[in-house]
Amino acid sequence: MKALSVLMLVTAMIFSTGCKPENDPINGGGSQGGDNNSDNNEEVIVKVITDTPKDITETTVVCGGRVEVPEGLTLHELGVCWGTNPNPTVDGAHVSTTNWMVPFVCALRDFEPNTVYHVRAYALSDSEIYYGEDKSFKTLESNPGNSDGSGTYNGHDYIDLGLPSGTLWATCNVGANTPENYGDYFAWGETCPKTTYTWPTYKYCNGEDHKLTKYCNMASFGNEGYTDTFTVLCSEDDAATANWGDRWSMPTDAQWQELWNNTTTLWTTQNGVNGRLIRASNGNSIFLPAGGYYWIESLNRVGSDGNYWSSSLDATGPNNALYSKFYSGNHSSGPYDRSVGYSVRPVFH
Repeated sequence: MKALSVLMLVTAMIFSTGCKPENDPINGGGSQGGDNNSDNNEEVIVKVITDTPKDITETTVVCGGRVEVPEGLTLHELGVCWGTNPNPTVDGAHVSTTNWMVPFVCALRDFEPNTVYHVRAYALSDSEIYYGEDKSFKTLESNPGNSDGSGTYNGHDYIDLGLPSGTLWATCNVGANTPENYGDYFAWGETCPKTTYTWPTYKYCNGEDHKLTKYCNMASFGNEGYTDTFTVLCSEDDAATANWGDRWSMPTDAQWQELWNNTTTLWTTQNGVNGRLIRASNGNSIFLPAGGYYWIESLNRVGSDGNYWSSSLDATGPNNALYSKFYSGNHSSGPYDRSVGYSVRPVFH
């Protein structure tokens, strides 16, 4: 029988929920298939390819595969199976896709850190299960924290400053790889840096600060009277969460106030960069570089001011959000224009 490839090349993302497929089964058609493999059949009539696992963390991995189906054969299920032993099967842990587009991609979770796993793509017809090649991967080692309260999560470091709430602060800004690096700049509620910071380019408005489309508790500021009840950034709009992972977030205004009220600060130069050294009573510290801010296409006040967003909306005017500012003489907090590009220093929880 002449093997023909399925020609659907749209990627679908699924999660390890074990959902059964709801769409139409795959029917063979396309170009010549290759050699590979079924655990149960003598004649190889379906080719399953396991893609190399990627985006590996302590507990998650992304993997999937492709399938080439001979003409006239119907498949009823595609998915991946995994385990700690080679050549896992669907008798163990597995997940099936509910979307018949291929190549298919599965986002798997709840793995143990620092553990070797094996994964195989599979395809199921009425009477046979076809498997792809065994691919192995090792989850990252979990860092539970050191004796001084420091640790690492998703490749980013945090430190315990002995604060009453137990909040752990990152040692770098989002987009930075050292404490002195300024990192990226974000408009409030946006998760990617850009070249122009102003209301016409702002994500959550219709071109003006009185035409807001999200985070607006006053009809007079909303686009065509729009309002909602959000007063703190949702996770999908949090630059720290979006860029560093689910256990990172932008600090609230209350967390900024706690930081200032329970530490001592010193305007200083660290590795040639001006900023504020935040010292805690437990001996730990963080450095906040004075990265200035972006307005329109200009970077302003670099080396003179530090401007850092909180995740809190200004209750008195939703076109503003609350931020913390410092300079050589002092530090302060207050509301400012959401469309401006400020630095982000995450907290860990």
